[in-house]
Amino acid sequence: MENQITSIISFSINEELFALDTLKVRHILEMENITKVPNTKAYFLGVIKLHGNIIPVVDLRLMMGISQPEITADTAIIVVSHDDSNASLIGMVVDNVKEVVSTEASELKETVFDGSTTGLIASFEGTIHEGDNFIHVINLNEVIHQIEN
Repeated sequence: MENQITSIISFSINEELFALDTLKVRHILEMENITKVPNTKAYFLGVIKLHGNIIPVVDLRLMMGISQPEITADTAIIVVSHDDSNASLIGMVVDNVKEVVSTEASELKETVFDGSTTGLIASFEGTIHEGDNFIHVINLNEVIHQIEN
């Protein structure tokens, strides 16, 4: 298992690099009109329709404590499924999508945080050092758990 190759898709939020397992990513979309849903959490932007499915969209930037994130030409929606089901598709808004990175599983180092985060996401699978950058790999199950509660 130590030499297993892992593929992640990196993206930026507030000039920091994060990533998700590419096996969980279903689509990468340009920012589009999102239909608002009343009486939802601040980070829940609404829903979009994709291939006949209605998909909830959250702003991952708001979940990470970024107040009033800007929407630019690079802003994207990453559609993921944590359990490979169309019923569990969810869109996550990020500043921009960077690249797919292949790395050995052994390169993923445990990330230690002191718990004083202002955002809602405090759980990462680990951090990868790639060139001059650190890429924090998001624990998708933890994000889904936060959204559902």
